[in-house]
This record gives sequence, C-alpha cells and structure tokens, in this order.
Amino acid sequence: MNTMKRRIIWNLIGLILPVCLGFLTINSKTPDPLPERQGVDFLWKGKQYHLKAPLKLEKTLVYQRGGLSAAELALTANCYYSERQYVKIVRQDAAVQPRLGIAIGFEFDESHGEYPYTPAEAVLQIKDFSWGGVEFATLDTFNYTGVSNAVSNDFSLEILSWEQDTITGTFSGLLLNGAGDQAAIDSGYFKIGLKRR
Repeated sequence: MNTMKRRIIWNLIGLILPVCLGFLTINSKTPDPLPERQGVDFLWKGKQYHLKAPLKLEKTLVYQRGGLSAAELALTANCYYSERQYVKIVRQDAAVQPRLGIAIGFEFDESHGEYPYTPAEAVLQIKDFSWGGVEFATLDTFNYTGVSNAVSNDFSLEILSWEQDTITGTFSGLLLNGAGDQAAIDSGYFKIGLKRR
C-alpha cells in the first residue's frame, strides 16, 4: 500500500512540476541585456571596455588644441546639434591621461518618434592614446574608424531610445585604420545625456 501511494505522489509531482516551471518561465521578467549606466560599452580586440569619462582639463594641460574651456569640452563630449540634427559623443577610459577613447557621430532627428531607428549616416573612431597624440583626427593613421552611409557600411549603429535628452543605442562592425589593419568592434552600447547646442 505504501508503495502505491509513493508512486501516485511521484507521478503527481512529475506532472505538476513541469507545469509550475513553465508558468514561472513564462511569467518571469526577462532582464534587459543592456546596462543602465551612463557611458559607452563595447568589446574591442578581445577586451570589454566601459568608457565613461568625457574630455577634461588637467591642471596644466588641455587634452585638445584650440583653447576650449572646461564647459566647452563637456559640451563637445556629449552634444546634440539640434539645427544640424547631429549627435557627437566622446568618451575615454580616464578624464586625464587616457589610454583609449571613442568618438561617435551620427545624424539624428529627435522628432522621428519610432525606435529602434538607424541613422542614414554615422561615424565611429577608436583612439589609442599610447601611440601618441591626444586628439581624434583623420590624419592619425593609428586610429580605427568605421563609417556608415550610402557608400560605406563598415559598422551599424541603432538608436534604441530618446528620453529627456538622454540617448541610448547599440553599435558593432569592422573598423579600419590608415595602415589597412582591420579590427572588429562588438556588443557596443551607449547611454549618454546630451547637451543641446
């Protein structure tokens, strides 16, 4: 008799358990795979990066030419040019004495309204400061650059959301430098509060 009761109990558990697990799986909230923190995240040459520092002044040096003030540097690092409908984002691993930086620029119309949204034109550049120099420049052949427009599709960039002047998006692709070297950038994500200009 005890053996019969045990079989019935195990059979019921065998029937009820999968149903309960299925119900929990369906009703469990899937976590958002994108980070909530501000900055730029990406996988580059086998290493994961989170760049959160904008351009800043050092006590005696400015990491750019042209004599911009600290406020102008902050604007340059996260700016939405509303008349030109263009976004410019610059982030690096350290505010002063950086080793790696990224610059992203893309056309953006805030009245677009539907997301995800893929800009018609975008550019992305990785700067390795260990090679010397401190600026993002097209003449620096050590910089890796990707362009997405009507002619080239080196990388893809997608805007996920735009709320209260904060923009989020993803990117990935193949970047090239002036020497002809290629390197993939993957799992790219940005969340930046923009300043209007």
